[in-house]
Amino acid sequence: MSLPYREFYYPLNVFMHILTHEEGRVLYLHYGLFTQPDESIESAQERSTELLTQRLPPPPAKILDVGAGLGTTLSRLSARGYDILGITPDEKQIAMIGRPDVQCIRFEDLPPQPFEAIYFQESSQYIPPDPLFSQARAMTNHVIVLDEFSLRAGGTLHSFDAFLDAAQRHDFRLTEEVDLSRQAAPTIDYFNTRLERYREPLTRDLGITNEQVDDLIESGIRYRDLYRDGTYGYRLLQFNL
Repeated sequence: MSLPYREFYYPLNVFMHILTHEEGRVLYLHYGLFTQPDESIESAQERSTELLTQRLPPPPAKILDVGAGLGTTLSRLSARGYDILGITPDEKQIAMIGRPDVQCIRFEDLPPQPFEAIYFQESSQYIPPDPLFSQARAMTNHVIVLDEFSLRAGGTLHSFDAFLDAAQRHDFRLTEEVDLSRQAAPTIDYFNTRLERYREPLTRDLGITNEQVDDLIESGIRYRDLYRDGTYGYRLLQFNL
């Protein structure tokens, strides 16, 4: 089997390997939002993207996709008539996407230009909140975020309260908040139940060690517990100036 993601950064290559074997393809790198226990992860991921796209202004609006992933959402929005630019600092993702409307650059380094909306689908967690909202304020009056946060002490993700405080400091008003934690958390279970099963092909095909697989299994269990006890949560947020 050809593994175009083999050189992707660990553990992303692990998750993509499992998805490829289980689902036959990988369209997205983000969480799914599950409504049924036996639902496919692809359907759950599509639900997440649909929630996001429902909140965009109608085409041909100019949109910025921060953290383009594999380019699936960007490609679909472009086909619907949006004037869309995707960015990611990951050269391996750029090569896999292979589109001229995706640039290899950090959001913080993007020269300011006007957009009708900017969305962060699990990419806001990699950008400090103040630089995120400072840069966004120079380019748009509409920010959409789908991401996970630390809701209380003990987590290593962005603090949810600090994120909202940063938005307020840069004059963004929170206009929508949807708690999607219960729907997102089964994504962790999806991989936790498959890591041991795929141990041999993971070590053979990706060249990772058994110790790395063990680490992922242990960290997955801890991560799920942080969702279960409310330390971590997943939110859809909209901000407007």
